[in-house]
Amino acid sequence: MEKEFELFLREKRFVQNVSQHTVNFYRYSHRALSKYSSVKSITEINKNTLIEFVANMQEQGLSASCSDAYIRGTNPFLTWLYENEYTKEHFKIKRLRFQKRIMKTFTDAQVKAILTNKPKNFYELRLHTLLLLLLDSGIRINEALTLKRSQVDFENLLITVIGKGNKERIIPFSFELRKSLFKFLRSHDFELFFPNRQGGKLGYNNIRRDFNKLIEKLGIEGFDGSFHAFRRCFARNFVRSGGNLFYLQKLLGHTSLKMSREYVELETEDLQKEQHRTSLLNRLR
Repeated sequence: MEKEFELFLREKRFVQNVSQHTVNFYRYSHRALSKYSSVKSITEINKNTLIEFVANMQEQGLSASCSDAYIRGTNPFLTWLYENEYTKEHFKIKRLRFQKRIMKTFTDAQVKAILTNKPKNFYELRLHTLLLLLLDSGIRINEALTLKRSQVDFENLLITVIGKGNKERIIPFSFELRKSLFKFLRSHDFELFFPNRQGGKLGYNNIRRDFNKLIEKLGIEGFDGSFHAFRRCFARNFVRSGGNLFYLQKLLGHTSLKMSREYVELETEDLQKEQHRTSLLNRLR
């Protein structure tokens, strides 16, 4: 089965052009299939062994969300096996239901604290400018860390980023961000927009370490520590300001509108404001 799985990965990489991140996700899921089921060859794939796979994950204490992730990563391989006539039946593992966690993002007060923080050296300026970019554009952290000078059009206020699956998209940015980006570029001569000391790609763990120090300094609590919160913050404020969901989908580089909707689930504060505005009792009293 390993030979077939490697063929599956090669097709995903070279035909469908999936990212390395997605390839790794498929590998982790395949390892889970081998670990939590008796399946060792394609001929052993059937409904019973796949049920065993799900049951064993649950019995071994894996969370429903983790088990569901492995299921999502295994189903494409099962589909590939059927389409390439390795199996006579198209097997598909049913997804698990689990309580959905409300994804945290920044409050307006926390965003203001980040915006008004004054950097004192190059490294603080690099982090500050990076966070402004994430807030203003909604791009992914890796898209920002791989951004080059040549991808920023200061004249037309446009950034070209390479997203998942090596898909290119063009993102507009604000006049205010242009000031910050232009100022930061004068601090170094490297091609990468946010370089390390030698001009190479800045490590994710290094910039996250600096970011965690910053939020601790600013007293920002109840935060999950992920740069993805900036992406959710951008999406939420885009919709709050009357932005179109279809435009948001294009800006975020999502393949489906459903995915974009998940980024803008209303939080308690939003619901309170809307309920107060539309309350029949408030209007009639």
